[in-house]
Amino acid sequence: MAANGEVIDCDIEIEIDELSELTVDAVTETLATMLAPKGSTLYVSDQDRRIDFGAHEGLALYLNGADLPEDVYRDCDSNHVYTECGRLLEGLGIVSSHWQGPRETALYMYGWDVQAMQERLTPFLQEYPLCQQCRVIQIA
Repeated sequence: MAANGEVIDCDIEIEIDELSELTVDAVTETLATMLAPKGSTLYVSDQDRRIDFGAHEGLALYLNGADLPEDVYRDCDSNHVYTECGRLLEGLGIVSSHWQGPRETALYMYGWDVQAMQERLTPFLQEYPLCQQCRVIQIA
């Protein structure tokens, strides 16, 4: 966790009773279908071996929750941003989760092409008042 409470990375331990190439493949395939981002690795401790997997690219949209005019926060809704990003990314990616910090709200999106995802989102981000001063960062 970062100092602000945002998740930096995740480590998942899986115990397998009978280790084989078949079970290793099943684990990586299952995690890949669960939006495993590029850069994910499976460490097989019994074999001291790392296996790279994960094909999804990630994008984080950070909405400024502190510095915009009060009427923007009164008249706009982060749930609308979440829904609209999901609609705009249809067929290309999804909004996977979110995080709300003390000064920002982050939406985490995953898909096959982060540049294409950003291009689809840009017009909306430029026009919706709550997206003023937002940050868009590639995370995977």
